[in-house]
Amino acid sequence: MSSGFDEFSLAVFTTLAPAGALAFVAVALARLFARDHDAAVRLDRITALPFSVMLVGFIASATHLGTPANALHVFSGVGRSPLSNEVFAAVMFLFLVGSYWMCAFKRHFPDAVARPWLVLASVAGLAFVACTSLAYSVDTVPTWNTLFTPVNLWLSALLAGPTLGLLFLRVARVDARRLSAALVVVAALALVAGTVMLYLHHQSLGGIANNELIASALVPDYGSAIIFHTLTGTAGCLCAALSLRRFASPRTALALTGAASILVLVAVFVTRIEFYQLHLTVGF
Repeated sequence: MSSGFDEFSLAVFTTLAPAGALAFVAVALARLFARDHDAAVRLDRITALPFSVMLVGFIASATHLGTPANALHVFSGVGRSPLSNEVFAAVMFLFLVGSYWMCAFKRHFPDAVARPWLVLASVAGLAFVACTSLAYSVDTVPTWNTLFTPVNLWLSALLAGPTLGLLFLRVARVDARRLSAALVVVAALALVAGTVMLYLHHQSLGGIANNELIASALVPDYGSAIIFHTLTGTAGCLCAALSLRRFASPRTALALTGAASILVLVAVFVTRIEFYQLHLTVGF
């Protein structure tokens, strides 16, 4: 079983990194359809924020590799190792977003270059989330090697990512009402679906065991964590929805989206901790 620090660092990674990737996709969508040049410039600058969120998560994940030299061995398994695919996808996404952000500081950054670059970076972000969701398909860990693992990670990312994206749009002072409303709807639907999947996952643990213990014994607080996730996530989605009301001043809307982002990230983080505590190998 992993140490508490490993659980914490990996929970930070799978909370922040997928959320940062999907938040970038939200910002990229706003940039792709921006008609105002000044708004487009502000969106280009703001790509540093989802990049930073992703980078913090990626750095947190590196702590469980032991030594930095081990990271080099990870790349040798690209194409055959789920972990290697995850790391490679993360590096590619960070490279594309980071290089885009730096190039966007040019005085004349043509849309003919920016738009395909944004599309490519967005595809890389989605590929990263997909690779991360499949990184725990390990035959020797039956508690992780289930359909619930990739589904729950995607739903967590779809809860936190759009909410963060909404915050970044507010920071950029971009009025994209349709996109903002769509982001809130996606987050709310992900919360509902995620809660259902977490409950079903909890119920399934009674049928998984090795020679020493049953899986449900590893996470006695899973039920409480699901309730906390639901209540905190609901509060976050409500804050995000209220930020869209026309009576909300820019400062109030920014505060509401900031609170929403914190709430949904906490909601996701709690369930990710429970996931890593479910490390149960076959046999002894």
